[in-house]
Amino acid sequence: MRLTNLHRHLNRQIEKYLSENEIHNNPKLSAFIEVINQTYLNYDKEVELSEQSARLNDKEYSEINKKLKEELKKKELFQAKIIEAIKQLNEDDNELDEQVGLLDLIKILNREIEIKKEYQLKLNLAKEIAEKANDAKSEFLSIMSHEIRTPLNAIIGLVYIMEKENSLESFHENIEVLKHSAQNLFLLINDILDFNKIEAGKVDIEKIPFDFKELINQIAKSLQVKAAENLNTIQINFDPDFQPNLISDPLRINQIITNLVSNAIKFTKEGTITITVNQISLINDISTFKVEVKDTGIGIDKENFQHIFQKFSQAETKTYRQFGGTGLGLVITKKLLNLLDSDIQFESEIGVGTKFYFTISLPVNKHFDTVVTDDLQEDYKEQNLQGMRVLLVEDNLINIKIAQKIMGQWNVEVDLAENGLVGVEKYKTNYYDLVLMDLSMPVMDGYEATSIIRRDDKLIPIIALTASASFGYLDRALQIGINEYIIKPFNPKELNMKLKKYYHPIL
Repeated sequence: MRLTNLHRHLNRQIEKYLSENEIHNNPKLSAFIEVINQTYLNYDKEVELSEQSARLNDKEYSEINKKLKEELKKKELFQAKIIEAIKQLNEDDNELDEQVGLLDLIKILNREIEIKKEYQLKLNLAKEIAEKANDAKSEFLSIMSHEIRTPLNAIIGLVYIMEKENSLESFHENIEVLKHSAQNLFLLINDILDFNKIEAGKVDIEKIPFDFKELINQIAKSLQVKAAENLNTIQINFDPDFQPNLISDPLRINQIITNLVSNAIKFTKEGTITITVNQISLINDISTFKVEVKDTGIGIDKENFQHIFQKFSQAETKTYRQFGGTGLGLVITKKLLNLLDSDIQFESEIGVGTKFYFTISLPVNKHFDTVVTDDLQEDYKEQNLQGMRVLLVEDNLINIKIAQKIMGQWNVEVDLAENGLVGVEKYKTNYYDLVLMDLSMPVMDGYEATSIIRRDDKLIPIIALTASASFGYLDRALQIGINEYIIKPFNPKELNMKLKKYYHPIL
């Protein structure tokens, strides 16, 4: 008699090694096969439960996990029965000698059991890793919530106080705190967006001539006030043989070194932050040099060395509570250096300090026509744009008021359109030097309005002034004809620089 409802894998093995007569004439073997078959079927249920549990929410996952444990207990019971059945078969040596194929089947079944055990171990390990990752993300979200709410609390509270006191003295007293809180919030959001952009592979490395020595000096100058708050000093040491005229992405390199210096300042009190640049080689117009940022701060415990470059992680929770931060700075720094074919390294000792360093190779700018990028200079002076006519297409009244007042400082003539449809109509009946286009608006959004304008005019500059920081949205905007974009909240200096690119004064 042939057994029915057999698992497909077991049935394939039995057909290979056993005949119907062998099974029919051996009841003990039939019982053994039934036990094995039940194990296979039970294992399939276990895999199905595991796959379903990964897709369910936490509450459902907990319930399924309980069922999974029950199934695992059943599996262990069936495995014990298999072992017992094998022992009983081995007691009858004569029968085993006559049925050589059965020994091969037992070896295969034993191997299958070992594979299943190994799979279960891997499954348990993956589960532990997933749980740790989930805990890290939860901790990160808690930190982010705190970091965002802290400056917002200061901004909301101080605005309320200034409204109540309604005095010039209160204004002067609180304006710096407001600026500081707003800047912290802005930098925090930038960290999140940069991290997300790098993770999505949307960062392109530019190749621009720049002066590396001037870049370092500007970074030190911009962070000097922040360093003084912790009673720190910043020192810069350049190798006399260092070649500063290079070609790369000054904005990203500025971001890397600023992150390292800011980190050093944060974890150092009444100490020194030293930036050192040493020339290693200069061969075939390729400069290889080493950059070090060393502090005399609290140091990092060796047990936490492996964690500091992991996303959603800080060295330890108590460090965050004392010093704050998102834990993304070093992650972003490492990923940016990787894009530049370099990597970050560090040495640290508790109570002595930390040194972060990297070695990088960049082409030399042989023509010495270095481009000084204004966006890297804290002391950039906004330009007067007298006579420039801008069409602002924006539906938010507060954003309109802010943009009008800011551009009014530069004598820009601003015409308003409350949505894309009105913007297109005004474009057709008036002359403008440039269009500032919000992307998300009622009636007609910025994408459709831009597409319509581009049918008639391929040249008029259109800049997206938008809070939509998603890469898909921004890529779509560039594809339909947006020249460039500014992300809200924006730095007025950035807006001035972009407008200046398209400004043609009447002489």
